[in-house]
Amino acid sequence: MKTIFITREGYNLSGARVRCYGFARELNKHNIETEVFSFADDLGAKYGEKEFEMGVSEKIKYNIQAFKRLKKKIDNNSVIFMQRFNYHSLAPFLVSLLRKNKFIFDCDDWNIHENPVYYFGFYPSSKMEYLTRQIAKYSDICIVASKFLKGYLEEFNSKVYYIPTGVDTDIFKLQNNNNDSSKITFSWLGTAYHREMQENIKFILNSFSLLADKYSNIFLNLAGEGKYFDEIKNNLSNFRYKDRVMINGWISPDRIPDYLSKIDIGLLPLIQDTKFNKAKSPTKLFEYMAMAKPTVSSNIGEAAEIIQDTENGFLAKTKEEFVEKMQKLIENPELRQKMGEKAQETVEENYSLDVLGKRLYEILKTI
Repeated sequence: MKTIFITREGYNLSGARVRCYGFARELNKHNIETEVFSFADDLGAKYGEKEFEMGVSEKIKYNIQAFKRLKKKIDNNSVIFMQRFNYHSLAPFLVSLLRKNKFIFDCDDWNIHENPVYYFGFYPSSKMEYLTRQIAKYSDICIVASKFLKGYLEEFNSKVYYIPTGVDTDIFKLQNNNNDSSKITFSWLGTAYHREMQENIKFILNSFSLLADKYSNIFLNLAGEGKYFDEIKNNLSNFRYKDRVMINGWISPDRIPDYLSKIDIGLLPLIQDTKFNKAKSPTKLFEYMAMAKPTVSSNIGEAAEIIQDTENGFLAKTKEEFVEKMQKLIENPELRQKMGEKAQETVEENYSLDVLGKRLYEILKTI
């Protein structure tokens, strides 16, 4: 049985890197032949923020190219693993109809309008939501990265399996920490393609400023890319504690472990109570934890499934609680170490690619 992972994104983004390239590598260990077909890496399609620049005709062009290539790669016994539903879904769907392949829909994000409705009971306000329903019904099985998505897709397919995004613990692991123990560095890294993400970074800056007066030894490191990240960077000159804020651009996946080895505490604020935040699988949280870094996270969505508050991380419902828990980690180095070690243990037991790959292998055997 050959499994073809199909993604529109490039290796640099976690959807492709972990849920396609990473899962494929793990399945190879179980003697399943795998291949990844990426619209970005194999065809040169734009992805991430630059994908917004692509028009309909360009997306159709890439689907035609993909259909021709996939038709040659895929035989009747191949399993198609389609990562996310978007413009790239047309080609693998048509090939699966032609070859009658087993079809897996992998969903790790909410890329639908926040509150889609059906007017008169049948006309959708969101075509994306309607098509997501249909592809879920068509699929032999669905795999989801969050409990929220599991509940959503179970309305349309009885075979929905939960596999978080996880982390490669062979790469992300505790390293010798030679950091200056007199300094404590908080970290946020990610992408800011939407305004909500900018609001999350502003939340961090605001929380940090409430503590910076009292603690002269704390610093903040921000790493990312995107239109709204650039706006934060350009406006930082007005921030009172700008001298204690370090700005990094996009960090390639292979360099993230080295970056994380130099920070002390991870931050994961998701301040909007939205389906997007409830649905996403927090890749950065897994990476912080794998590197034995304590994390302060908003108590929403998947983070609340992964973090046991006060044990392997902190969960916070309000800004006051978020700041309070940041302060506890500043004042207690023993707590930072103990919580980081427990976080690493949690990841190794439940969220490593090795563990998740075995789970995916067992699911594939059912089809």
